[in-house]
Amino acid sequence: MPTAFQKELVTLAHRLADLGDLVSIALEEATRSVLESDPTLGGRAREQAAAVAALGAACEDQACALLALHAPREAEVKAVVAAVHTAADLTRMGGLAQEVAEARGRVPSEVRPALERLGGHAVAAARALREVLVGGDGAGLGAAVALVGVAEREVGAWVDGRDWPRGAGGAVDLVLLAAVYGRFAGTTAGIGRRAAGFAPVGS
Repeated sequence: MPTAFQKELVTLAHRLADLGDLVSIALEEATRSVLESDPTLGGRAREQAAAVAALGAACEDQACALLALHAPREAEVKAVVAAVHTAADLTRMGGLAQEVAEARGRVPSEVRPALERLGGHAVAAARALREVLVGGDGAGLGAAVALVGVAEREVGAWVDGRDWPRGAGGAVDLVLLAAVYGRFAGTTAGIGRRAAGFAPVGS
């Protein structure tokens, strides 16, 4: 029978999964705000990012309370430490979604399909991660992360292959925006690798 500690760890895992949901929603709305030049969507994405920060802090507090109120074994301590790092990383991903929402300038129509794919793959990676956090196999996580890299390079190649009509600043902004998605996906992959330390939670 699961102990009280193990039950609370399961609850924490599901809160982290909820945090992953918020992150994916924030990035999805941020991407739409950039593609559609819609400040309302950008505002909603920033609100989601603020909610991510609040829930991430709550998850970290809950993890610390688990250590303070129980006498966990070594393997359980490792699971809690993994949870703390996961909450912090997901919070950073919310910050990256906010960076997307705050991107400057309009995206040229010719590159929007590539940017839309980039955002879609990054969101798919975050959604696959959610399943990992509750004990699933996260099927598709690795593939989605790899596709983010492909789409990021596609955006970079598009910029490099053209005389940028709005000056060098616009080209730099677009490359930096694509790089934000790359960092988002990279963080997702890192959490997925660490999820093995959370394995007892799903049982």
